[in-house]
Amino acid sequence: MKTIPYHRYFNSTTPVNPPSLVRYTAGLLIVGLLASFSPTILAAENNSAPQTQQRQTKKTPALREKIYKVLSEAQAKSEENKPDEAIKALDRLKKGSDLNSYESAMMWKFYAYIYYSQDNHDQAIYSYEQLLKQDALPEALESEALYSTAQLYFVKENYNKAINYLNRWFTLTDSPKAQAYIMLGQAYYQLGQMDKALKPITTAIAMEEKGGKRPKESWYLLLRALYFEQNNYKEGAKVLEKLVAYYPKKEYWVQLSGVYGELKQETKQLSSLEIAYRQGLLNKESEWLTLAQLLIANDVPYKAAKVIERGVKEGIIKEDKDNLKLLSYAWSTAQEAKKALPILAKAAETSQSGEIDIQLGSTYYQLDEWNKSVTYLRKGIKKGDVKRKDNAYMLLGMALFNLNQFEDAQYAFKEAAKSKDSKASATQWLNYVGKEIERRDMLAQTMKAMEAQQPDTN
Repeated sequence: MKTIPYHRYFNSTTPVNPPSLVRYTAGLLIVGLLASFSPTILAAENNSAPQTQQRQTKKTPALREKIYKVLSEAQAKSEENKPDEAIKALDRLKKGSDLNSYESAMMWKFYAYIYYSQDNHDQAIYSYEQLLKQDALPEALESEALYSTAQLYFVKENYNKAINYLNRWFTLTDSPKAQAYIMLGQAYYQLGQMDKALKPITTAIAMEEKGGKRPKESWYLLLRALYFEQNNYKEGAKVLEKLVAYYPKKEYWVQLSGVYGELKQETKQLSSLEIAYRQGLLNKESEWLTLAQLLIANDVPYKAAKVIERGVKEGIIKEDKDNLKLLSYAWSTAQEAKKALPILAKAAETSQSGEIDIQLGSTYYQLDEWNKSVTYLRKGIKKGDVKRKDNAYMLLGMALFNLNQFEDAQYAFKEAAKSKDSKASATQWLNYVGKEIERRDMLAQTMKAMEAQQPDTN
């Protein structure tokens, strides 16, 4: 059987795989059939005939006493778990040629029940279809047979037939069940007819909600799958909001956060994931890191750093260079640069890339520790594999400038100016450094001249 597909874009790997309705529907079928063949059903069916005369152009025949006795015998044998003897009793009836249409219908109904109890769905279907061929059927009996046949075809995964019988059943009933709409929607879904599936599913859910009832979780899951198939994230979010309200689970919180991300609702995206975090539902590294990144993006870097630290401490987040780099960035952004230093230094020791050394140099720059900043910036540039080497040279130039190492700063800014992204800023700095060098040289010449003019006291 086709299953509901996995969701395609969430960060979470948790699959969107709603339980199939087949087993559930089969369970309803069993209960419905057992109830239909209660010991009092014969009398009930016979008494219902007058009500159906208004609908039928032909009068429904009566159930004669001798036929009633044989059907009662078949029912008793079935209840004694003797289905073969029950079928023999029905076979005696079938061989007779004097059955009226109503008696034939009741005989086929008992055949259907017995065959179903033996898991012989093909014969059960055949029996119901024979029942439906009879003339002047009571509406209740015809309705029951149509619905049961639809259920059996659904269980057999013959969805076209199930839809056909369900639609016939809908024309007879004034008060259709929500479950019937669900079965119709599921059948359309299994056939890939998503547009046709949507209306019966939404109808069923609306019926339950209007009646003050809580729709089943599997109904919401089916509706969610339909909206995701259509990339309708706005309506999908509404379904997930109900799922987290009625059936709160980790996967629904994580998926809701992902859908809010698709809708560019960053605040709601963060809020959903943070609720799951506070409830202790997040247990994957990717989920914790996503939360940290969202916190940083929403200008809450301090909390992001605390999340990462806790994740590392609890063994959920690996203490590798990338995660340590993210942690240091969070602390730095939170103006806690000193806390970032040991983290970055530890990550830089094992990193083959110069990127972390550059970040370490940038952190020292924030702390006005120019010498250490220059050391790590040069080390990072030398290692290579730096995403924005021009930025590294810009920062190196500024650190060298603060150390009054103007010529070295000029070299750094010239390297930065080779990139079109940094050329304008680097050129401004080069002009400024050039003027500082001129001012320094002029000051040195002035000092030298003044020293030359002083009289020799010796």
